[in-house]
Amino acid sequence: MICTQNTKPCGCGYDIQYNNTVGKDMGVILYDYPTITSSKKSFTSYAIPGRQGELVSDDESSSNITITCNFTILAEDVNAVIRNLRRWLTGTGELILSDSPYCYYEVLSIQLGDLERILNHYAKISAVFTCTPYEFEREGKKPRSNIDYNAYDLCKPTYQITGEGVCTLTVNGKAMTANIGQNLTIDSRKMLAYRADGTLMNTSVTGRYEDLWIPHGDCEISITSGFTLQIIPNWGYEA
Repeated sequence: MICTQNTKPCGCGYDIQYNNTVGKDMGVILYDYPTITSSKKSFTSYAIPGRQGELVSDDESSSNITITCNFTILAEDVNAVIRNLRRWLTGTGELILSDSPYCYYEVLSIQLGDLERILNHYAKISAVFTCTPYEFEREGKKPRSNIDYNAYDLCKPTYQITGEGVCTLTVNGKAMTANIGQNLTIDSRKMLAYRADGTLMNTSVTGRYEDLWIPHGDCEISITSGFTLQIIPNWGYEA
């Protein structure tokens, strides 16, 4: 189990959890803290003849971040641990660090480093997790009927609508119109609209997905009468 203290690593030792599996259960130990890079904002600078200095514009995009974990392996059969480690640390998923158990990182890819064999039963290996530049709050995955305040950084919710006909979803005075046939999910983060069975319905919505994002602070969300709305806020912190 990951320690539930969220202030600093406790006496039980620092660990990670990836896709519901904890490192120590796979036979590996972190021998130092993970290294977490900061996301880099994208800016464009351009010069105007006769003007002193360049103008800078922000395209509002950010680079991915990396989290590097250095593992120690102390086992009778190091090769068996490595095989299990490679099977575990693959694909995409959720990464949780034990000093922040209420948050997770969305992993896009994992790169294992070279195995450093120290002794017969002792080795080291590193893993680099490439992640979305956002530290998600686990509570932010739960659907809610309404949100009137965002205590976190800018979030990009998922809106689940049930009903029949044309409705208007309004977020902080900005609207998106949707033609609902029983149900529709609007994922403002991935900029997709789809039915519960996965059928894409992007042509059923009119408006900007960006207008459905919720900045830090007070917010007001409403939907046309006769329709039911559930909001998955995807709360968290910019990394």
